[in-house]
Amino acid sequence: MFDNMQKYRLEFILHIQNIPQERIEDSIADLGEGLEITDCREELTRGKNLKININVEDPAIVLDACAQFGRIKSVKVDEEGRA
Repeated sequence: MFDNMQKYRLEFILHIQNIPQERIEDSIADLGEGLEITDCREELTRGKNLKININVEDPAIVLDACAQFGRIKSVKVDEEGRA
């Protein structure tokens, strides 16, 4: 998929309410590789916090796709080098 393009490891928290996790997975799975989504619920928080990790060529595309589902916070982008 990456064919000599710069790759990035994107990690962020997505705060959602009343949205199935599967819907988010379906929306971003094809935008990169190695998608991992884990629930990191906080006791006093309404809704749900999901920690999302994915290898991508363009982190902005994934963040834009996830912004429609909830609030994005704690974004971390690491360069992975070229394929």
